[in-house]
Amino acid sequence: MLSDEARAHIAAAGGVLYVRSRSHRCCSGPITMLEASTEAPTDLDLYRTCAAGGLRIMFASPGAGPDELTIELRGRRKKHPVAYWDGCAFRP
Repeated sequence: MLSDEARAHIAAAGGVLYVRSRSHRCCSGPITMLEASTEAPTDLDLYRTCAAGGLRIMFASPGAGPDELTIELRGRRKKHPVAYWDGCAFRP
């Protein structure tokens, strides 16, 4: 799912969004969070391509990806894309 505002932002930035999952330690154990950027990473070989309404979403994850990836635009002063994994900001 891709919001119209996020779609316009990504299209204006070149039409490609890079989404990566990263594991972090937390007091209750590890959690996986998603990072989204329109800037190309240095390790592009880890990413796989998905098409989303005329845009390319490049996704990198060490395990299985989400069933549903939601992309929205957030921020008051500087808008930036944010990705949610199956409706959640993180995955335990």
